[in-house]
Amino acid sequence: MEILVSNKSPKKQSWSQSIKAPLWFSFVLGIVAAFVGMISGTGGSENNLRFDIGLVCFGVAFIVSLLVISVLTMASKENDSSLGTGSGVNRSSDNPEQGE
Repeated sequence: MEILVSNKSPKKQSWSQSIKAPLWFSFVLGIVAAFVGMISGTGGSENNLRFDIGLVCFGVAFIVSLLVISVLTMASKENDSSLGTGSGVNRSSDNPEQGE
């Protein structure tokens, strides 16, 4: 059995660089949601702005967008290039007559 080990590791971004864009995106989305929640929660132009509803909308939008971004990031990771090579079970099942 041959095991292929690659010493090449792709350059990884630092922690602060990789998380900065999703945090900013979630922050901006939270600000927009807070503004919409604050305005729509007033119930008319004669009432005061509802900052409590705006803060709740900000928190919900911020957390939900961070969760969605993290799940999409984990789902889009590429497979290692060595997984597609070799003669394992999945590779030899293309031609079952030649397997034995």
